Amino acid sequence: MKMFSPFSSRILFAILLVSSLTGTSTAQTRLESYAGGGSVLLHSPDGEVLISRNPAQPLVPASLVKIPLAHVALATLGEDFRFETHIYLNAEDDLLIRGMGDPFLVSEEIALIAAALAEQGITAIRRLVVDDSAFESNLSLPLETGADDPYAARNSALAVNFNTVNLAWDNNGVLITGEEQTPLTPLARELAQRLSPGGTQRINLGSNPRNGLRQVQELFGYFLEEAGIQILDPGFNQEAVSENWTLSYRHRSSRTLEEILSGMLRFSNNFIANQLFLTIGAQSDGYPASAESARLVLQRELADLYGAGFGSDPQSLLMLEGSGLAREQRITAAGMMQILEQFKEHAGLISEVNGVLRKSGTLSGVYNFAGYLDGPDGLYPYVILTNQGANNRDEILQILRDENF
Repeated sequence: MKMFSPFSSRILFAILLVSSLTGTSTAQTRLESYAGGGSVLLHSPDGEVLISRNPAQPLVPASLVKIPLAHVALATLGEDFRFETHIYLNAEDDLLIRGMGDPFLVSEEIALIAAALAEQGITAIRRLVVDDSAFESNLSLPLETGADDPYAARNSALAVNFNTVNLAWDNNGVLITGEEQTPLTPLARELAQRLSPGGTQRINLGSNPRNGLRQVQELFGYFLEEAGIQILDPGFNQEAVSENWTLSYRHRSSRTLEEILSGMLRFSNNFIANQLFLTIGAQSDGYPASAESARLVLQRELADLYGAGFGSDPQSLLMLEGSGLAREQRITAAGMMQILEQFKEHAGLISEVNGVLRKSGTLSGVYNFAGYLDGPDGLYPYVILTNQGANNRDEILQILRDENF
């Protein structure tokens, strides 16, 4: 029996792939019908163009921009980067929590911080103070209006549990916490009074920055007390760090950058994306982080990674923030393909869905996919961009899989 070499198998695969979607084949007709005025692009593992439809047409990318954002984060922050939260003390025995943008400052992480402070010998403090001044207060970033989801929360240098509160009720209608690792704070009980009992409800604190910081202070207060640190004044205190404060502890997140990026891509978390976006800017240009500075840094870094025009030119990629919510943003299939070609070494960060590495990008009237198909000789990057009323991206992807793999 004649065996094919790896090279000849790639040629055979390419011939079969192209022949299945050329001429008047049913697959070609269906592809054109589903794609409409959108774009479809498929490359071989060697970069050969196998399918190309409207590759240079600028379209709204939505959450596909999280892929180049992840690439920039790895390139600029480094794989060893970890978010930090800084703890300060002053002469009056006050303790200040300065957030530095950690998107995963969750209850379990707060418990670790409290334990570390107890190990330093701290047994009591006068006031517990919160400081979110590492990010500018008026960030010009898009948000999903009216959404209570954690991925839609307002960005802040100091936010806990994705700037949300998770509530639930037991079978008797009694309020309980929606997650066992997080206690019911006084703020959570206040917010619950506005709701009807039933199921689990997550409240987004982003519409009220003070509530977000209250939740930070109350959660830290709970875990500090649990660790044996008494708080003498339980009132709300917000203050920016100054020369009156001395750095006592720098807490490095227990999550690696790759773990954070994997979570961002898997759940398409807009909150995490723009925490990263702002941090990339601040790590380059200094704190406090601003959206304007972060945009300039991101455009510069995208151009360094992929070439001139990336980040600022709709003919390749126009990127204004990290979440993909801004409808002014544009990308071409050719531009997205160039990103995927260079992102291959990090392809494992993209979630596998039904055997395909797939990142979606979704807004009203925007239905996109980008990722990698696993072929006989490697990864085949693909881009599907459809900015239309009908959501046909699943059908397009299925055609690529059924006809060619």
